[in-house]
Amino acid sequence: MVVDEAKKELSIEERDAAIEEIAARLGVRAERGRRFAELTSLRVGGAIDWVISPTTEGQAARVVYELEEAGIPWRALGSGSNVLADDADHHYVVVSLKELKGEAHFDGERVSVSAGYSLPRLCIDAGRRGLAGIEGLGGIPGTVGGALWMNAGAYGHEIGNVTETVRVARGGRVVEIPGSEVKWDYRHTSFREGELLLGATLLLRRDDPEKIGARMLEAKNKRLATQPHGARSAGCFFKNPPGSEVGTGKMIDEMGMKGERRGGALVSPVHANFIVTEGEDAKAEDALALAEEIRERIKREKGIELEYEVELWRAESPKESLESGVESLESKTEKESASDTGLQTEDSRLQTTEE
Repeated sequence: MVVDEAKKELSIEERDAAIEEIAARLGVRAERGRRFAELTSLRVGGAIDWVISPTTEGQAARVVYELEEAGIPWRALGSGSNVLADDADHHYVVVSLKELKGEAHFDGERVSVSAGYSLPRLCIDAGRRGLAGIEGLGGIPGTVGGALWMNAGAYGHEIGNVTETVRVARGGRVVEIPGSEVKWDYRHTSFREGELLLGATLLLRRDDPEKIGARMLEAKNKRLATQPHGARSAGCFFKNPPGSEVGTGKMIDEMGMKGERRGGALVSPVHANFIVTEGEDAKAEDALALAEEIRERIKREKGIELEYEVELWRAESPKESLESGVESLESKTEKESASDTGLQTEDSRLQTTEE
């Protein structure tokens, strides 16, 4: 979450008036009364004070600049396919990038695309034009912005490998930076919290469209056979441990936790690194309780500290880090454990589906 501590803290009335004025002046839609349960693929999460939806890269850059100048905290959300937001009320502005789509502009082996553009659609568009390099990402439900934020990858492809430039918001303007200046790691990049990614230019390579299509179909069939297709999930919940020959999903499966349930959340019987939610009464705390139980057991039995691949969004204490939010929740649930409950209980952006 972006919070400028140097700015004077506004009252709720002053903040709301400022948001309404900014939205009206910039011609951007601003909504109240939305919930993360409507905006994320897990279909859980609490109420949001404001959702602002820019439709162009320039408009988005100006919106976040104005919010920061007014001292109003904000957070960017794409398709919500890799976010678990807690059940409390979230008192900040969500800058939704779902309307930041535009068109994909192809020029030879390059394609320029905005952050809200569908990643699966981009893969199809590129494949039909005989452009390869991202076809392994075709089954990842999410946006280009989310893929860039966490260097999405699957089946031998990572978006960072083909990113020539990235467009970001700085000082209310759209600024282009070379992809070579970004550190692209496994499901992580050097982009910092508070940076808004607006779009990118990818440099792909020529190949036979039929061969590209065949590779995409092969990847799709693998996903359908091994992952909970159609379920309410955020993709793989945890990263694979560095240097481990055994994937996280297999570790969880070996512990016999497939099908394990906590409230409205359960470990998928299809793929153990997927936590899915079911029913109208499912809560974020159910999914987080189950995830933390998995982490605790993996640490106790295998000595491995699992890292979240999903982004965990906390409602309270915006000045605290996400990790401190997890630690406070772990402390709470350790106390619950002592009472024989048997339970232990974290960005814009996207799920990966390879692990």
